[in-house]
Amino acid sequence: MKNKYIGFGLFLTLMLLNGCVAEQPADQDDSTFTNVSSHTLESISQHNSSNDCWMAIDGKVYDVTDATSPHPGGETILQGCGTDATVLFETRPMGSGTSHSQNAHDMLDDYYIGELEDV
Repeated sequence: MKNKYIGFGLFLTLMLLNGCVAEQPADQDDSTFTNVSSHTLESISQHNSSNDCWMAIDGKVYDVTDATSPHPGGETILQGCGTDATVLFETRPMGSGTSHSQNAHDMLDDYYIGELEDV
């Protein structure tokens, strides 16, 4: 009886492992398996307030609404709402005149919602 349970357990383990390690076809890249939305500057421009703030930075689109209130630079972040804010993000003309910190760059991932569509 004991061997029967061991055999059944081994069978289940092999079945689970087989389903969990299915390989991606070599001729397909990761983008095939992701559902990335694209946005135009026109659609981004509709989100231009502290209560609804989207911006494009380096071809990616971010919903930074939750970052507008605690932003270290205060309301300067609102200048980028509804725009391609790449230059603002990289130069901070109302602040230090330098690019945002690596920490700020890393935080963008938390707000990512899609790609800027080429028009």
